[in-house]
Amino acid sequence: MGYYDEEAGAAAVATPKQPANTVTIPCHHIRMGDLLMLQGRPCQVIRITTSAATGQHRYLGVDLFTRQLNEESSFIANPSPSVVVQTMLGPVFKQYRVLDLQDQSVVAMTETGDVKQAIPVLDQSNLWTRLREAFEGGRGSIRIMVVADGGREIAVDMKTVHGSRL
Repeated sequence: MGYYDEEAGAAAVATPKQPANTVTIPCHHIRMGDLLMLQGRPCQVIRITTSAATGQHRYLGVDLFTRQLNEESSFIANPSPSVVVQTMLGPVFKQYRVLDLQDQSVVAMTETGDVKQAIPVLDQSNLWTRLREAFEGGRGSIRIMVVADGGREIAVDMKTVHGSRL
């Protein structure tokens, strides 16, 4: 039926299979300090560059676990003619309830009720100090946002839940 092959058209816009525990983020939403998956590792973005020739974004980040530098370019897709979408993969965050603080690490309860011991805390933005002050203040339930990678976990942010949302 003419020159258009439906199967070939669908294959032309197919994107690579997305790894587990990742979410797609449009490049125009990504800022310095955000967390991305660079070369399969959870990293904090420290530099963003854009190619003058192609407009493609390139990200440099520090691995949250090993402190090594990783760099990767954005994924480009053309879902329809004259439409270009650039995306990156970001980690999926888990939210745990803080039960106790011990030796610069957290004892927390998962969504399923399991207790996790000795979750390390990211050493940035006074996270440990904010966590300790909120926990000792005793107002509300303290939650940590956790990034997992290969069986290891690290707390990257926290929030206090008050009142009826406990």
